[in-house]
Amino acid sequence: ADMSNFDRYERELKEGTLKWGFIHSSKFWADNVLKFEQSDYKAIKMLAALLHSTDPTTMAVACHDIGEFVACHPLGKKKIANLQVKERVMELMGSTSAEHREVRREALLCCQKIMLNKWQDMDNFPQ
Repeated sequence: ADMSNFDRYERELKEGTLKWGFIHSSKFWADNVLKFEQSDYKAIKMLAALLHSTDPTTMAVACHDIGEFVACHPLGKKKIANLQVKERVMELMGSTSAEHREVRREALLCCQKIMLNKWQDMDNFPQ
């Protein structure tokens, strides 16, 4: 049977190595974000664990994807807060290792998304 993109994503998580590609694109996240709720957000917990990878690309992609989750999922920010992800992302932002240049950039973008009060949130306020 054909694997869905979400299946492919889960397989990457299980292998513990993330690589840039379609399953890390904004379109993938827009189409699949609600699937990340399965099994009590198991995939997000696995993704958060990969912020502690030793592979710079995996860490960079994990930062990117957490940012996408926060931006696309209505409870994204809350879930991420429960997993203490922000602290790790801020550590990565401050990494001085030469091979972590991409990690720093993605960590910064991720942190901005976590901190951002999106304009969409404004729609939920009573008028």
